Amino acid sequence: MRAVQTGAPTVLTTAARRKVAVIGAGAAGLVTAHELLRAGHAVTLFEQSNRVGGLWNYEEAVETDPLGQRPERRIHGSLYASLTTNLPRDLMAFDDYTFDSAGGGDDDWPRYPGHAQVAQYLQRFSDDCDITRRIRFEHEVVCVTPAGEGWRVFGEPFDAVAVCNGHFSEPIVPALPGLEHFKGAALHSHNYRRPEPFAGKRVVVLGSSVSGADLARELASVATVHFSGRAFTETVQGRDGIVRCPSIASLGGADAVLVDGERIREVDAIVFCTGYHYRLPFLPPLVGSRVRNNRVRNVYRQLLDIDRPNLAFVGLGFRIVPFPFFQRQARWFARLLAGAFELPPRAERRGSLARELRRNRNAGIAERHFHRLESTQIEYLNTLA
Repeated sequence: MRAVQTGAPTVLTTAARRKVAVIGAGAAGLVTAHELLRAGHAVTLFEQSNRVGGLWNYEEAVETDPLGQRPERRIHGSLYASLTTNLPRDLMAFDDYTFDSAGGGDDDWPRYPGHAQVAQYLQRFSDDCDITRRIRFEHEVVCVTPAGEGWRVFGEPFDAVAVCNGHFSEPIVPALPGLEHFKGAALHSHNYRRPEPFAGKRVVVLGSSVSGADLARELASVATVHFSGRAFTETVQGRDGIVRCPSIASLGGADAVLVDGERIREVDAIVFCTGYHYRLPFLPPLVGSRVRNNRVRNVYRQLLDIDRPNLAFVGLGFRIVPFPFFQRQARWFARLLAGAFELPPRAERRGSLARELRRNRNAGIAERHFHRLESTQIEYLNTLA
């Protein structure tokens, strides 16, 4: 067993100790459990699969619907075979649990670990932090029920719930006129695994964010690639051979028609890298933390249900440094439950959310990007310190 130097756990009185359900045993769920245990709380994790790691567990299988809209079975992860972290392992690690032999990794791992190494790191973290025995595997939570001031999960009472179910499983596919008549292959990146099936083909990668850039580069090793998205205002071929071009407005037969009227002729395949839905199907509507325009509503500090502050959402943010981000959110929630500080009144919490929404609107940030915190994550985490 590897040592985890995280400081002595807090010893709480019986009155301050809370019984907490954590939904999901991926990175966010594991570190939430760890911080809750350190704060002296009792923790039970519910995990729908038979292993820890969440989205870091690779599945070669893909869904029956390549676009991921109506699959016979939902596959939770969205990894492709060659995926590595896009952050160095120094930044990816939890506090005092490095990605080398001093923590949960091996010294010969690359600076940008692959998905199998990240999954192994998370398994070691779970074992070394005495979390694994607290996980109820193959327990998919379908209903979280309010019960007085607390909650019930699988009929069992809990004082608090931490939702850590991730948000990279249910693909968003934009309405694209002509898609229903497109004769080529159309899939979401959620169901992409490797480039070989696209060898020699003309492929459009739609969506100019991180996953789109990754897959465009990989596919360009075997195919002719057009990389299409809002980030590009004109069509330009780069030295890497990738043609970058504006977004697709529609499909006409085998052609992709761009917003500027240009056409990409005889397209063989379209890979949608267009993001994922936030889903909270197990929560009762009356809780208020419903999703609209891909924003989880009624949350204070991107984390806490305003009306029921014993319900937390760890890991809603994206384009962040994920593992340390999750850990600081989890630590804040654990300290709150332990009575280390008091929340401002509900009206002030509502006012804080209203100001955040107003700032975003004034900055031209779409509501669907409310949880995108890439440029503000340090400022945000400072508010949790």
